[in-house]
Amino acid sequence: MSSMMPAGGQLDEIEREFGQEPIGKHMLWAVGFHVLLVGAGVAFALLNGLFPHNSWGGANDGAIAVQLVSSALPLPADHKPNDNVLATETPSEAPAPPAPKAKATVDESAIPIATKMQELKKPAQKKQEASKAKPAIPPPVAKTAPRVQPPPKPDARAQYGEQASTQMARAVQPTITSANGQVAVTAGSRGFNYPYYVEGIQRKVLQNIDRNQVDARTPKGTRAYIIFTVRRDGTLTGIKMDKSSGSPTLDQACLRAAGRVDTFGPLPSPPTDGPLSVSYYCENN
Repeated sequence: MSSMMPAGGQLDEIEREFGQEPIGKHMLWAVGFHVLLVGAGVAFALLNGLFPHNSWGGANDGAIAVQLVSSALPLPADHKPNDNVLATETPSEAPAPPAPKAKATVDESAIPIATKMQELKKPAQKKQEASKAKPAIPPPVAKTAPRVQPPPKPDARAQYGEQASTQMARAVQPTITSANGQVAVTAGSRGFNYPYYVEGIQRKVLQNIDRNQVDARTPKGTRAYIIFTVRRDGTLTGIKMDKSSGSPTLDQACLRAAGRVDTFGPLPSPPTDGPLSVSYYCENN
C-alpha cells in the first residue's frame, strides 16, 4: 500500500497545479475589454445619426430604394359615392351666386291703371259689404184685438112633442163612451174608467130590442135616444126618452128593451162616485 502513495515531490507539484490562482489581474482585463466594446458601440451610433448614410462608403453602399406605387388601395370613403356624377381630375369651378334683383322703382306721378283682377275683386267686395250690412227691421205691426162673437142662444124648445134633450155631453163631469159611441156614461168627478162595464150595458140593452115592433116604414139609420140611471147594485131606474126618432114604434121598442134588463151587475167604481148616468140610442137597421 505504501508503494501506491506518491512521493513527496509529486505531491508538491500536484498542489501547485490545483492550487488557487489569483483572479484579480484577469478580471480587470475582462472588464476593461467590455467597457471599450460598449464605448465603441455608442460612438458608432452617435456618428451614424449625425452624418447621412451616403457619406459612409460608396453612393449606393447600404442604401434602401423605395418606389411609390400610384395604384395603391384607396382608403374607405366617409359616404357613398354618387354614381350619377362623372368624376374628373379637373373639376369645374362652382357657379357664381346670382346677382340680387333690382327693386322696381315706383313712379309716384304715374296714374294707376285698374287691372282685370281688381275689376273682378270689386263685385266680390260689394257682396261682402252687403252681407255684413244689418238687415232692416220692419216696424212692428199693431195687433188688433180679435172680435169676440157672442155665444149662440140655446134652443129650449122640445122636439117632436117630447121633452128637450138633456145634452149630457155638455155636462161638467167626464164622460166615457162605448167603442161605437152607442153608450155614453158619466159618474163622479173622476169619471167612470171601466170600459168593460160600458160594453156590457150596450150588449144587454141591444139583446132585448124587439125589431118586429118597429114600423117597417121607419127609415134605416133612424135613432131614438133614451136615458136612465144605474144604481150601485146594478139595477135601472128613471128610464125615459131623451130624443125621439120620429117613429113612435122605434121609441117604444127602445124604452121596453131597457126596461127588460134586471141588472147590469154591481158598479165597480168606488161608492163615493154614486150612481151611473147612462145615455143610450137605438138605431133602426
